[in-house]
Amino acid sequence: MQTNGTKSKESILSDFSFKATSEFNCLWDERDFCSKFMDFHRKVYSTAKKRTSFNVQVICDIERSVWRSKNKTLGYTVKFNSPRNCKTFETKSMFFIELGIYPRNRVAIPITKSRNFQRYTDLLRNGWTCKTYGLTSNLDIVAYLSKEDTVLLEKRNALGIDFNAKRIAVSVLSDKGKVLDQRYFGTNIWIKRKRIMERRSKMQSSNNIPALRRLRTKERNFVETNIGQMIKSITDMALRFDADIAIENLKRFKSKGKRFNKIVMRMPFGKFRETLASRCFDKGITLNIVDSWHTSKFCNHCGAVGKGHESGNYALFRCKECGVELNSDRNASKNVALKCLLERKDFTNHKPFQISNREGLSKRPCLSYEVGLPNVAVQHAYQPMKASDFSPR
Repeated sequence: MQTNGTKSKESILSDFSFKATSEFNCLWDERDFCSKFMDFHRKVYSTAKKRTSFNVQVICDIERSVWRSKNKTLGYTVKFNSPRNCKTFETKSMFFIELGIYPRNRVAIPITKSRNFQRYTDLLRNGWTCKTYGLTSNLDIVAYLSKEDTVLLEKRNALGIDFNAKRIAVSVLSDKGKVLDQRYFGTNIWIKRKRIMERRSKMQSSNNIPALRRLRTKERNFVETNIGQMIKSITDMALRFDADIAIENLKRFKSKGKRFNKIVMRMPFGKFRETLASRCFDKGITLNIVDSWHTSKFCNHCGAVGKGHESGNYALFRCKECGVELNSDRNASKNVALKCLLERKDFTNHKPFQISNREGLSKRPCLSYEVGLPNVAVQHAYQPMKASDFSPR
């Protein structure tokens, strides 16, 4: 959140932020030969208190940050705990955050009522709480929000997401296995980043460093904006069809060369999953993490395992057992949704199935009549996302 203080307050905060950054780097030089944090705390606490005259809470926070950090910093965000060292209040037209920067010396900072402030107030009304605020080196205010885990009711249907380099396939299945909706997202990201890569290769030959930095910032902003728009559309689909969301537990891939890595990383899965978890938590949607074992190789019609796609045509899936043909991304997204649905079924009266890449299971896929769904393939243990799995911002 942006501040809207007077020049005198900005001068006080700027001086405080500079001293905090300097103290961080000074403590970094003194952390050598300390094997435990408490040894480091006993060594530097008294000298740091004399050197800076900061509040005790601020000094201890800097010590913890120094102990976790791997190197020095150019700008440090100082944290203030509420209500001990920080509090909020508002008047008829202004909202203030009062920070205790020195003992018996607090500064009330007016906050600009921007879009970030509006989102902050909306989250507070929806049950989020804020017990810690931070002052960045740019004199902006950061609010650290948290929310207790709540038990979400299981929704009737399931929405499966297949994430790959070129696009994202989404399939919504009913509890009976019927396809309710199927869509594709993210094709524009693939096209845009491909053009940016071609443009970057030309700019690198001229060694235009400022232009390359501007291009990198433009690319990052474009990807983050479009990922947010995609996730909003996906969560709206889940609410409209009363569905839980399921996504694969993709692991780090093996490097196969610089060109291959660039192609795979054009769609940032980590950023997508983190933002999706945050939005699902906000809207009360359960996010299930399912096993990625053979999701693109199983036929969701008969359960047979194949190569995943026809040779020479990666986009087409063809089953050699039943002869069904469909888009490979669509087939994988349906399998992810089926995994989410199959976890709800009771397998106590059935024989064990080959439902994931685990030992102790029979080496065959489960069949339709055995679990009561017309289209079945694989399933893994139910792993709902929790609030602790992401850091709201």
